[in-house]
Amino acid sequence: MKLGLFGSNCSNGRSYTTVPERWDATWDHNVQLAKLADAIGLDCIVPIARWKGYGGQSNVNGSSFESITWACGLLAATRNIEAFCTVHVPLLHPIVAAKQMATVDHIGQGRLGVNVVCGWNDDEFGMFGVSKQEHDDRYEQGEEWWTIIRRIWAGETPFDFQGRFYALSNVQGEPRPFGNRRPRMMNAGSSPRGRQFAIEYSDMHFDGVRSPEDSANRILDTKQRARDIGRDVEVWTPVGIICRQTQAEADDYIAYLVEHADWGALGHLAQLHADDARTRTDEEGIHRRRGDEPTERQVLARGSYCAIGTPDHIASELARLCAVGFDGLVLNFVNYLDELPFFAQEVLPRLQERKLLQTLPGSTS
Repeated sequence: MKLGLFGSNCSNGRSYTTVPERWDATWDHNVQLAKLADAIGLDCIVPIARWKGYGGQSNVNGSSFESITWACGLLAATRNIEAFCTVHVPLLHPIVAAKQMATVDHIGQGRLGVNVVCGWNDDEFGMFGVSKQEHDDRYEQGEEWWTIIRRIWAGETPFDFQGRFYALSNVQGEPRPFGNRRPRMMNAGSSPRGRQFAIEYSDMHFDGVRSPEDSANRILDTKQRARDIGRDVEVWTPVGIICRQTQAEADDYIAYLVEHADWGALGHLAQLHADDARTRTDEEGIHRRRGDEPTERQVLARGSYCAIGTPDHIASELARLCAVGFDGLVLNFVNYLDELPFFAQEVLPRLQERKLLQTLPGSTS
């Protein structure tokens, strides 16, 4: 099992609550967190690409670090962990993106990853004056965007590119990524067209889950379809964590979070998702229009699986996800710095005992 962190570059992280201890995404906190994650042996840290908040009482994600420069700073401050940037295809030209990301990859000596997002948020796109493409067209643009970047990174002689979305002449770019190896690419496409894009192009498919066992066939299908075209694709999922000494403590804390939920922000986000999915007929699209997530999942990590309980329970839940085929999990906490040390001290050794981690992570001190 591979483990990472998700969303720490944004205020509130992935928690929609107004509690005073919610995540304060300062630069110092992000550097401390990245160094801690590096020290305990986590594999990666993944940001959210966010340009404006979701409103509500706390304006969830209203303050956020741009993810390419965020990754650059964290890679300079760490030694082993992989730091991802999350990039919206329609908002960044591929030649500019290729140069920026190659630069960051040299700073990290090959530890940059790229989370490619083909776009969905009308709120943000309107702020840029960019019109959102129809759903399937977004992935066609993503294919062109990623193809151009890969050709630049491959060190091709100057080339022309003529596509539906990009018409480019005499394209070139140096340096290539560190070691002449392109960064790994992650994508979270959930629709049939989105999954196809991820299967054909990504190294890591970031997929949602409601019940671990219900995900087994979907994971198997993703991996088999990738193998059929000569590719290996890992499947990852996000998980919200509340880990406490007793189940009662954990249950009390999630009840406290729900009592202080930021329903304004949650309602705004739910409406954005519903509007974006209005023409989708696939299961995930229908689910987004309904917006029927359990309350605790909405507040702790909207749209994601949650593990709430004792260290033994958390380890068992993560083992369930591993057993059905997930290769990696990215975790969020209400306050990453306050809660990650206890998770590292209590849960990681339990995962190592189950032989789900190859080596015991380092000290958190």
